[in-house]
Order: sequence, then C-alpha cells, then structure tokens
Amino acid sequence: MADPADQLAHRVLAENLRVRRGESVLIESWAHSLPYARAFVREARRLGARPTILYEDEDAYWEAVSAGNYAPWANLSKAERSAIENANVYVYFWGPADRPRYEALPPKVQEKMTAYNDEWYKVAGKAGLRGVRMSLGMASDENAKTYGHDGPSWRAQVVRAGSVDAKALLRKGRRLADAIEGGREMHLHHDNGTDLTLRLGKVHTRVDVGLVDAAAMKRPFGMMTNNPAGQVFAAIDGARAEGTVVSNRAVFLNNVLYDGIKWTLSDGHLTARSIGSGRAAFEKAFAKAPKGKDELGLVSIGLNPEGKEMFPNEDSEEGAVLLGVGNNGFVGGRIRIPFQGYTMVGDADVEIDGTPVVRSGRVL
Repeated sequence: MADPADQLAHRVLAENLRVRRGESVLIESWAHSLPYARAFVREARRLGARPTILYEDEDAYWEAVSAGNYAPWANLSKAERSAIENANVYVYFWGPADRPRYEALPPKVQEKMTAYNDEWYKVAGKAGLRGVRMSLGMASDENAKTYGHDGPSWRAQVVRAGSVDAKALLRKGRRLADAIEGGREMHLHHDNGTDLTLRLGKVHTRVDVGLVDAAAMKRPFGMMTNNPAGQVFAAIDGARAEGTVVSNRAVFLNNVLYDGIKWTLSDGHLTARSIGSGRAAFEKAFAKAPKGKDELGLVSIGLNPEGKEMFPNEDSEEGAVLLGVGNNGFVGGRIRIPFQGYTMVGDADVEIDGTPVVRSGRVL
C-alpha cells in the first residue's frame, strides 16, 4: 500500500473509524477531492464495506449562487436524508474548492447555503453515524493562493499528517492530559520573549486524535472528528496567568489570519496586547464581546509530528502551545460566550510543576 492516498484511507477507515464488513460508508466529495475519495472507495471495499459517493459539482454550485437559487440548501433532500439514516460511516471532503469566493459571500448568503446543517446533525446523531471531516478539501489550489501555500505541497503534508498513527498520538496525549489535570502550575518559555506562568484552577481536558470512540459519540457533534488531528485541549477555569506570550506561529480563526501577536497577562486576564495581521478583526470582535472575553481559559498542546504550520489544523503541530481567551465551553469550561481569541507559540518549552513535558517543541 505505497500510494499515500491509499495509506490515508486505510488509517482513517480501518483504524480511526473502525469500519466493519457489511457497513455502509457514505463519502461526500467535490471534484477537486475525487482522487482521494476514490482511495476511500477502494479501502471501504477492501474492508468488505459498501461505499457510496455523494458528488457536488463546483460549476453547478456557483451557478446556483449566481442565480440566487438557495432553496435546495434549505433542508436535506429525501434521498440524502435516507442515505444518512442508513449509513454507518460518513466521510466529508470540504468544499467548494474556491473557498476565497465562498468566504467573500455575504454572511446571510452563507447561512442560506448551509441552512441544512442543523438538520444534518440531528439525522446523523439519531442514526448513530460516526464520521470525519477531511481537511484535504480545504487544501485546494484556489485556497493555497490565498494563504501563500503551494497546493501540491500543502496536500502532501495534510495527507502525511492525516496518516499518523492515532493510537500513538492518543498515548502521548493522555500523558499530557494527566499531567495537566494533576498539576498546579504550568510554565511556558521561549527565547522569543515568551515567559508565562499559569497557576491551574479547575481543569477539563479532552484529547482529540481523530478517533471516534464511545466517549466522543456522547458529546454534542462528537460523532464527527477531524483529519488531520492531534491536540490536547484544556479548559481552565479560574486560571491565574502571569507573564508575556509572543507568537511565532500564525493562527487562522474564521478565515482570518492572526500573526505577530504579543499578549501580556495578569491574574489570568489579558491586560495588554499588540497584533499584526488580523488586528482590525480582533478589535472589532473584542469590543462587542461580553464579560469573560479577556479571561485566559484555554490551553491546547499539539501532538502531530507532521503538523508544523499546517492550515487549517495548525494547532495540531507537535509541541505547539495555543492559548485562548474567551469561550472555553466546547471543552467543558464555564466561559460560554460568542468570542474566542487565540495566539500560538511553537518550538517552546513547557513544564508542569517543574517537570518538563515539552522541550523545544517535542512532547516528552
């Protein structure tokens, strides 16, 4: 199995989603992802499962947008609803390929084009479906130009990162999660000026490595994982953070690039900040956000050795530390507001209660 696409399909279907003989595998793909979708068809059949591809045509999609014909996206068709109800496994390759054009659409138009989403999750949840969102769909040539990537190189990296052994990542992630949950103080340091001490309060951790297990199935939307993956998330309520964080990794949030960030924190709150790329978007959202917007409530540490500076999964980079102010409710924290702000440091050192857990960006 030398073909990288076949290796990825095997990792995702056979190991991460544990596809069994006789199961129905539903694969949704746009034209630009069909070479990878075909690999998933081959692997599903090799496993004795029954694959079906749902195909979305790029030109037809944009013709509907140009005509203002949004009605077909208001809800699921009877055929698609039936397919989801009767599927065991679902694989979604993101689309359309022209993401820059999609992101330029007015928010109300985007809402109309995804109006079926809530219905989809209700049907999938009731069916007990387990699935994965493939970030390969984001790595189109059109999107690559926007973010300064080379399309083929970007896709090759996403394939490598998505093919990393999830069980190995899980072992590494559980060690980190146990250390964070049992720790009293975390120290983050980098020679770029980052020096932050975080006295841990009430901690909720979650390890995401691309596996859909029983625990994931119980969480809201947990039946859908992401590929590539590899993060330890920690929601920290009542954190007492003191110090400075200087980013050396870009973060993408809601398709805005945030880079050149310096945060100063005191008593767990963001007290001073400077932002290069993305400053206007951050300040606009921050000004509107409610109480809790300045609280440091989230820390994540990446686990994936192939994830370095890999949009849109940049937080999966091994040893990269992402810090978040605002909402941490999605990991079980108490700050549940419609605002998030992130910054990230790679190749740093992390200690918990004086014991190194990350050294120069490598998880120990």
